[in-house]
Amino acid sequence: MAQQGAAPVLDHHQPDYLAQVRHLTRGRGVDVVIEMLANVNLGHDLSILAPGGRVVIVGNRGDATLNPRDLMACDGQIMGFTLFNTPPDALARIQPAIFAGLKAGTLRPIIQAEFPLAQAPDAHEAVLTSGSHGKILLISSGDRGHSRIVEKTADGESNGITTPC
Repeated sequence: MAQQGAAPVLDHHQPDYLAQVRHLTRGRGVDVVIEMLANVNLGHDLSILAPGGRVVIVGNRGDATLNPRDLMACDGQIMGFTLFNTPPDALARIQPAIFAGLKAGTLRPIIQAEFPLAQAPDAHEAVLTSGSHGKILLISSGDRGHSRIVEKTADGESNGITTPC
């Protein structure tokens, strides 16, 4: 994440990361958490929200346990988001900006692995493997400058987005 320009970067696998968040925000908490594994982290997320803060859930793999009082204490919000619900007209506006960012190098997806199309089952296994970081690319010899990104979602599903290379 630091290589992508994020600072500071905390590791939620470290036992003191919640205390680090509180320290870095001088006890105020964070305004927004983009949560990729809500069933594991949502309860903890609520404990570090600033007043009026929100958690945007983009990934989940099961039931979540939380204390509603943590949400009430900060007048916080929890909302879900999936790109699949984005209206076509909004997608039409988003795509050119994404492609421009990829072309300019301001958007730099982290690529974990590339697989030839013939190894699609192996790519799918890589997507489903816990602990994967970054995108898994399927490369077709006929793509002519395009790759198929197989994106791992938090519930174990995968989707594909064709992007220019």
